[in-house]
Amino acid sequence: MSGTYTPPSQAQAHFGVPVFPLAEGNDMQVRAPNGQSLTVEGNSQPFIGGWAYVIWAHGPAGGTRFQVTPAGSTEVVSKQLGDWPRFTVREAQWNGGRILSLEDPEQGTTNMVWVGPHNEVATFFNGVGVPFEAFMDILVKFDVQDTPEGLTMLPRAGSGLTLGNLLAVNTIDQVCAVQVKPAADAADAVPPTKGKRVRGGSMWRVDEKDEAGAVQTRSAFMVNDSTATTVVAARPDDVRFIDVVETISCRLS
Repeated sequence: MSGTYTPPSQAQAHFGVPVFPLAEGNDMQVRAPNGQSLTVEGNSQPFIGGWAYVIWAHGPAGGTRFQVTPAGSTEVVSKQLGDWPRFTVREAQWNGGRILSLEDPEQGTTNMVWVGPHNEVATFFNGVGVPFEAFMDILVKFDVQDTPEGLTMLPRAGSGLTLGNLLAVNTIDQVCAVQVKPAADAADAVPPTKGKRVRGGSMWRVDEKDEAGAVQTRSAFMVNDSTATTVVAARPDDVRFIDVVETISCRLS
């Protein structure tokens, strides 16, 4: 199984699983697909909606990439981007939810999506005319639990599968995008220089400039004992971006 993957967009994050506040302000705790809790504290700006995730399942036959987003995201975003008319859409009922088959004859790929009450999980197949059973046979290898706190998909005993390469994505409207992954997955990306100490860990600022020296994109990379967080500014000179970088803390447990 393979196919072209598009990272979660700002629009996908709009269709939100509810977030569960902690003690104050915009603090929250949600459940990632691998069963870990993602805790976000100190954020001075609200997110626009629920989190979107990318996660891999690794097994004897290789790796399978899944995208987990709030229920309805794939359909709504495809329509917003104008892709929906291009798809051949089929639908089936399975395990308390719907399975959508979105065939793209131009690309020769099929996106299969299980849509639950709160969240959805999707993956790509090469080719068209893919039977629903191909996706069902994959999903039955996981204990899929869909709750308002998040969707978990833990491999069942004997499946031979393990989960890895988690990436969580969200957006603060018109300010920045936030991407979180386990610290161990980003060990090779940590700069050799000492980072600035902020609430979220050690921080390094990354500027990409044009030939004239003007900053085109600005991001911050923060690492603590459990996560590596990348915050990408919508506008390099926005002071709200600096405020987020200095106050936000993301942890996985």
